[in-house]
Amino acid sequence: MAVHSGTEPRHRKVSEIIADLASQPKDRVSLADLMAVLEHRAFGVLMLILALPNAVGLGTIPGLSTVFGVPQVLISIQMILGAPRPWLPRWLAEKSIAMSDFRIMVTKAVPYLVKMERLLQPRLEATTSQAAERFLGVVFLTLAVIVSLPIPFANQPPAVAQVLIALGLIERDGVFVLLGLAASLVALSIAGVVGLGIIAGIYLAIVQLFGL
Repeated sequence: MAVHSGTEPRHRKVSEIIADLASQPKDRVSLADLMAVLEHRAFGVLMLILALPNAVGLGTIPGLSTVFGVPQVLISIQMILGAPRPWLPRWLAEKSIAMSDFRIMVTKAVPYLVKMERLLQPRLEATTSQAAERFLGVVFLTLAVIVSLPIPFANQPPAVAQVLIALGLIERDGVFVLLGLAASLVALSIAGVVGLGIIAGIYLAIVQLFGL
């Protein structure tokens, strides 16, 4: 009978990984740096990292939306196609942001991540199966499109939904996945209402301007 020595490597939480990266003496952080520290982890970890800037309200920092938004679309498509692991082309992997901005994101995100990580546990694992990942890729893609659109006040809710789903995928916690799906519906509703409001405002402005 095998005897466990108690020296097996502990499963490192995402909060610990990004905190370690933020402590490094570097001027900038690239997506390649993130891929390196995440190694061959599942899609959930990378999608979580990519969603964090908007989830914590930092989408207004110049460059963050591009650096973290475009890869979301590519990774989502890979999930839908059933790719074995996430992959980014070199030109995209080399995109980077200032370490100071990354540290702001980590400082804001880690306290919330730590609290949620304490609640995570394997349950309702059918919602995190390989087949379910393909469906969740469609959800991620839809939310990524909303995040990338210039809709005021509509970027944070879909990013929060992405974080919840990603955490569920990482720890095989179907409850968090379901919470994320519910949050996705709320985010879609908010984006729809705000979008319709913008369209209505533009229409009224045109009517008043041209006297239609």
